Amino acid sequence: MITTVVGSYPVVFKEKLSFKEKILDIFGLYDKYKYAIEIAVKDQISAGINIISDGQVRGDMINIFTKNMYGFDENRVISKVEFMKPITLKDILYAKNIAKKINPNVEIKGIITGPCTLASSVRVESFYTDNKDENLIFDIAKALRKEVEAIKNYVSYIQIDEPILSTGFIDFDIARKAIDIITKDINKEFAMHVCGNVYNIAEELYKFNVDILYHEFASNKKNLEILETIPKKIGFGCVNTKSRKVESVDEIKEVINSGLEILKNNPNFNKSKLYIDPDCGMRLLSRDIAYNKLKNMVLAAKSI
Repeated sequence: MITTVVGSYPVVFKEKLSFKEKILDIFGLYDKYKYAIEIAVKDQISAGINIISDGQVRGDMINIFTKNMYGFDENRVISKVEFMKPITLKDILYAKNIAKKINPNVEIKGIITGPCTLASSVRVESFYTDNKDENLIFDIAKALRKEVEAIKNYVSYIQIDEPILSTGFIDFDIARKAIDIITKDINKEFAMHVCGNVYNIAEELYKFNVDILYHEFASNKKNLEILETIPKKIGFGCVNTKSRKVESVDEIKEVINSGLEILKNNPNFNKSKLYIDPDCGMRLLSRDIAYNKLKNMVLAAKSI
């Protein structure tokens, strides 16, 4: 079973800067987030994760993208949304360079926040009617398509985060068309992460043009019901990222085994289709808690 992460990791800044770094900082040339990426990568590899992320350290999942797309002023939509420049490429390449020196077998995934979630999380002030305007959603999707084209050759696969889909706020036909804009004719595997309760919308999610579906199973046990019918590869969230409690190896094994018991009845399933990961991002946890959750998750997966 492959172990991975959903995306974000606690942000750690360097406490003491070198003389050179202090000079760069004075002139606004010091990138404090490079150290945070380095820590995120080293911790993930040390914990034993097979497919890592760059830690998504530069902000939350919304403003990482909105502050780097034309048409946004912070989280306000003020004109037509368009792609300006690659947003995540620089950090992916830096993370890959760090990982290569430690363990060249470790892979890295690309992560983008989905068009529906971005559209639902901003204030529409101009050009579009409201958050549900399909033109807004599709324009964001077109910008994200260009982001995918920029990073696809440097990652093992690309994850699209669409937590908003579990709320019922967005029309599924529009959401599917938006994902198609991003994924169509791109020769790369795609995953979609939808946290929250998904057991009532599972059939809708199966129709999306993605290869892997990532869901919460540790903090949403009801979601286990979808495992009998899910036709795609599975990102199996087995660690509760809303809790500061570090689950024991046995506790995590219990969650994974409960999923495997149900998956025995799924004719589409084999273990090569299972990715073991935390329920969601870990940005809001302390570094120590996040690291130990990942470490115990890897030990649980290995023991199974």
